[in-house]
Amino acid sequence: MIQLYLEETEDMLQKAEECMIRLEVEYSGADINELFRIAHTIKGSSHMVGYVDVGNLMHKIEDMLDCARNGSILFEQSIVSLCFEGLDITKKMLLCKKRQGSDEIMESITNDAQRISETIEIFIRVNKQEEVVAVIRQPEPGIISSYLGKPSDGKNTYFITFFFEEEVPMISPVVVMILNSVEEMGTLIFSSVDDNYFSGNSSKQELKTYEIIISTATDEAELYAYFALNYVEKINIVDLSRSKLAQNDHSFLHSNDTLYVVILKALMELHRIDLSQEVITSREELDAMKFLSEAVKALSSQKKNPMVDNFLDDFKKINDQIIKFFEGPADIDNNISSNYQKQVVRLIEKSFHYTKGKQVVSFFKADKDSFISRLRNFVGKMNKTSTFILLIDVSQLTVLHEDEVRALIEIRNQIEAKGIVIGIIAEGYQVRSIINIFDSIRNVENFHVSKSGLEAILRSFNSEDSYQIISKKIKDVQYG
Repeated sequence: MIQLYLEETEDMLQKAEECMIRLEVEYSGADINELFRIAHTIKGSSHMVGYVDVGNLMHKIEDMLDCARNGSILFEQSIVSLCFEGLDITKKMLLCKKRQGSDEIMESITNDAQRISETIEIFIRVNKQEEVVAVIRQPEPGIISSYLGKPSDGKNTYFITFFFEEEVPMISPVVVMILNSVEEMGTLIFSSVDDNYFSGNSSKQELKTYEIIISTATDEAELYAYFALNYVEKINIVDLSRSKLAQNDHSFLHSNDTLYVVILKALMELHRIDLSQEVITSREELDAMKFLSEAVKALSSQKKNPMVDNFLDDFKKINDQIIKFFEGPADIDNNISSNYQKQVVRLIEKSFHYTKGKQVVSFFKADKDSFISRLRNFVGKMNKTSTFILLIDVSQLTVLHEDEVRALIEIRNQIEAKGIVIGIIAEGYQVRSIINIFDSIRNVENFHVSKSGLEAILRSFNSEDSYQIISKKIKDVQYG
């Protein structure tokens, strides 16, 4: 009986494959009906011989084809893809049974069958058209809306991006599986697709990634198990929990500026020390360095930011080394002399990345549209009291017109009068003409042009004019 079943089923699967190949080219009601008949027959005969797993999978395929032939699901190529995948798994199950394959192989194939069955079930639920009922009723929420807006007491918030495999036959069922996993352990706060995605008004196959924000009591390490779903190639999880983001808080209170001003002054002084040459430091200068060190230490005790604390630890280590160097014999530590400048530059780089756009250093990125008008607007909004250096990145520009150069000179003169130094960043092969323009006016107006933000900061520290402008403003801020 089993042998007869296997032979008949193999013939029917071959006929089913021929139907699907024709359906890939064009729709045919006759082929849909034939596929339905084959699935129904294999379902019944499989249950008769005790192959329940094969029968269950064919039952799901039969249900999908029945919906397609009666019009409750619109026919699309996703149906053909799911049929191909389902029948391919069926062939593998039958081959494994015929050859009495190992339990491990059969378990793997059974898991694949379960996966495709779940995908078909979700596909039907998502795409099935409801019958028109002549009763006036409130519209029910869409699929995404049904998950959103639920109360949450989760302690953690995560932003998660899902990347789909290229060969996924239908993405909407995978999205639903993701939402079901969210519902198991938390609440959906945001979805990058809305209800329209499931209404048939959008191109589902163009969705390469899917993004959500969830609230949950589950820790990040556990999330990977929930989202290890079929057709999801990889995920990226960003922890948005308040406890994780607190270190990025930026205060607009002026009382917070003092620490950064003192650090700026200390970094400028440290950078100007050249240990490769004989350095004579007066008692007054040494006392000033000690004062800066103590001031940084006192002010830092008021902060509770791990990033700032880490920076201040490194600063204190270098500053204490240099004070010790000047207090002792000139050859006290050759290691300090050889690595000193690199350590200071790394410290300045750390400080720049943390304060960029927030304190001390303002940053403006030019684009091709309305460069000068946007820059004027930015300068008008910029906090001129707490800003000492303004970096203007012109790397996106390919040309700088004469009227823009004149306007840039005017803006520089205006903000230098406020004690703010301008640095120009021009990086990339396309800015060669921009650099040539600044070179051509150097004898009249000397703009410092650098390849990076860090280089621009260091040039400001090295320039005597910039150093004096910044130093004077520091005194004005500190002592009014």
